[in-house]
Amino acid sequence: MRRLFVLMLSGVILASSVSMDASAATAKTITKDMPVASAPISIIKGEPMGSTSQPSQLALEDAIKSVKAKITVPTEYSVFNYYFNDASTYSDGFWNMTWSTTDGNSSITVSCDESYHITSFSQYNNNGTATGISKYLKKELRDTAEKYIAQVAPETNGKLEYINANFDSMYSGNYVYNYQRIENGIAFPDNTVQVYVNSITGNVSALNVNWLYNAKLPSSTTEITKEKATQLIKDNMKMKLVYRSNYYSIFDQNGNSTKKAFLVYEPTQSYISVDAKTGKIYLTKTEWINTRDEMNKATEAAAADSSAATTTSQLTEEEIAKVKELANIISKEAAIKVITGNSALYLDKNLTSYTATLNKAEDRSGKSTYVWNISLSDPREINYEKDKSYYRAYAYASVDAVSGKILSFSATVKSYYDEISKKWNSVKVPFDRKEAQAVLEKFLKKQSSTRFNNSVLTDSTDDYVVYYKNEQPVYGGYHYQYNRVNEGIEYPYNSIYGSVDGVTGKIYSFGSYWDDDIVFESPKGAMTAEKALETYLSKDGYELQYEINQITKYTPAKQTKEIIEVNDLSKTEYEVRLVYSPVINPPYISPFTGEQLNYQGEVYKEAKPYTYQDIKDEKYYRSILLLADMNIGFDGENFLPDQAITVSELNELLNKIGYYYTGEVAKEVNNNRITREEIAATFIAKLGLEKMANLSGIYKTGYADESSIDTKFLGAVALAKGYGLMASNSDNNFNPKSNITRFDAVNLILKYIEVQKSGIY
Repeated sequence: MRRLFVLMLSGVILASSVSMDASAATAKTITKDMPVASAPISIIKGEPMGSTSQPSQLALEDAIKSVKAKITVPTEYSVFNYYFNDASTYSDGFWNMTWSTTDGNSSITVSCDESYHITSFSQYNNNGTATGISKYLKKELRDTAEKYIAQVAPETNGKLEYINANFDSMYSGNYVYNYQRIENGIAFPDNTVQVYVNSITGNVSALNVNWLYNAKLPSSTTEITKEKATQLIKDNMKMKLVYRSNYYSIFDQNGNSTKKAFLVYEPTQSYISVDAKTGKIYLTKTEWINTRDEMNKATEAAAADSSAATTTSQLTEEEIAKVKELANIISKEAAIKVITGNSALYLDKNLTSYTATLNKAEDRSGKSTYVWNISLSDPREINYEKDKSYYRAYAYASVDAVSGKILSFSATVKSYYDEISKKWNSVKVPFDRKEAQAVLEKFLKKQSSTRFNNSVLTDSTDDYVVYYKNEQPVYGGYHYQYNRVNEGIEYPYNSIYGSVDGVTGKIYSFGSYWDDDIVFESPKGAMTAEKALETYLSKDGYELQYEINQITKYTPAKQTKEIIEVNDLSKTEYEVRLVYSPVINPPYISPFTGEQLNYQGEVYKEAKPYTYQDIKDEKYYRSILLLADMNIGFDGENFLPDQAITVSELNELLNKIGYYYTGEVAKEVNNNRITREEIAATFIAKLGLEKMANLSGIYKTGYADESSIDTKFLGAVALAKGYGLMASNSDNNFNPKSNITRFDAVNLILKYIEVQKSGIY
């Protein structure tokens, strides 16, 4: 079967990573809905697009039988739906089957490949019993997860390594158990299995199997040592000192904020590995092989035009008149003249209609400014019967209303494709990339000299196709990007960009992204790049492993107009390689300490489950351990269960669960302790029973020390007892003035969530 893929020259997107999840397929889908009890099963109509097996009646029957041999489908799940996704470039063909109850409140969905390996499973029950506080600890359900893997994906048995288990969320109530493939004692992280086990019911709710079956794996024998691989990586990858920013404001004692750019060393290669057999260097895990000739690279679309300021409000003529009284703002006519009178800009002769609006805006530093936004257009109407060309030019610009400097400019460029003859017109391109760069830089020095002097050219590319010659594109424009530097160090978050037409030598695009209020960390004392690379390779994540290389073969047809036609795109093949690869994330190294940094510039700390040395009695302190498994707890080696909890500590627990402490005590100092009667009132208020609790003269608590309870808390304490939120001690005393301990707070939170979920209040 012949396929045709039409890829726009300005936007060809090649796969950057292998997709092993069949559910991500985008090929033709064939669907069929029917009850399970119905027979016979109808043959699916429609021609498959290159799949290895036809989606026939027999294939569907085999798929159903194979899946039901591995999972249990309750009899009440009597409605059966399915669809077949044909093989595409990025995935093999697969079946998707759903069994559901007649009311639609419960369902099981399974995907399997054409060999009937289950790739995903999920079970949904709309009964509300599977969400909330965990009943089981993570370690108690791991065996459930592993038995289910053995049942559903037996081919993985003996080839899995347990990585970790995480709590998904309060909304799902699932523990997620993560495993990766191990072959010959070597990690294969591209193949993984995930199992979702509900922490309340103890049942498996979902599973994902990302596995390459029938793959030929290299032996574990290596010809290259890790030391040799390290040297090869050093020869082919460097560390680059750059500025990064998280854009979070840092506030001083007066409440003033400052943006800060922090320094990091990062690898010059986003991916690198060394073949453990041959020593070959790999810089990608995806290959596209042209079976005829190497396909010309598609150009990237020009950067989106952006003004240096963000418009917030447009002013009327009356408002403009008032503004002119207060500020030295240039007139509309002068602003338009800034653009039309600039000989460096690409302005079609037919751009004779101008509009301009004055806008008050805030620049990236939050400072108010005024900007003229100008539109230029060709007002001629198109007569589709008589006109030889339908092209109409358009341009847009923004001008600083005080300084008169051009902030941004963008213009459409004339096409040399003849719409009548359907042929390309050849045209001279007298300006090459270097000459066009000189044109742009002359303009930048005049319009934005300070920014240009603090920038460095980081990228220059061909920008648009002017015509085709011998079926090969001839480029007529060039795009340039200059990244900001501080003390010679690049800050890629700030930049100036521009595009120049090689036919006319005029600028058709210009703009910048710039922070005037950024504070740069000083590079003084930074280590060398060589030292940074040694430090980087010493981090966890640099190891011998198997990896998948995705190989796609294709045959491009002739190039015409604005498209490339790709014929007979074949199914992707997968090659397994044994490599040394530094898979280190995040990839930032502090140039001062050598520590691994996160994306906020802070020292990276791997997320670890809460464990406490002082919590030994699992039965007595089970509530603390349940919260710890739900990623809720206190940092440190000890939980200190008998220590009085503070307002800030209670807030910490409640915030992690998704609640907020709103009692009166929260208005006081954060390290204040909380009494039992105060917290009773807080949680009763959370249940929405505050008005009821404030009714006077009707409450009796039955506690021996009721007289010591503050009258304003009496109703809340009584209700808290009634709902089982708080218990008395052995002598039936409530001890209202006693402080709540950390352990008390955990138990109270769990009880509160239980009551809230039950809806009995």
